[in-house]
Amino acid sequence: MEKQQLTIKISPIIYKQLKSDVGKGKIGEFIEGLIVRELGSSEEKIEQEYRKCYSNPRMIKEAKQ
Repeated sequence: MEKQQLTIKISPIIYKQLKSDVGKGKIGEFIEGLIVRELGSSEEKIEQEYRKCYSNPRMIKEAKQ
């Protein structure tokens, strides 16, 4: 699978900390993992809200208006 390039700007202090903790060649993988995890949790939150909405008859009525 071909990957897309994303350029971000961070402070030198954060970069040095990432480089120290994660390793110079692994920062991109680390950031990608964080994004995937965050997007996954967002989808779970959306699904929970959807289920909550449609289990409440009053909310269904309001949504139809």
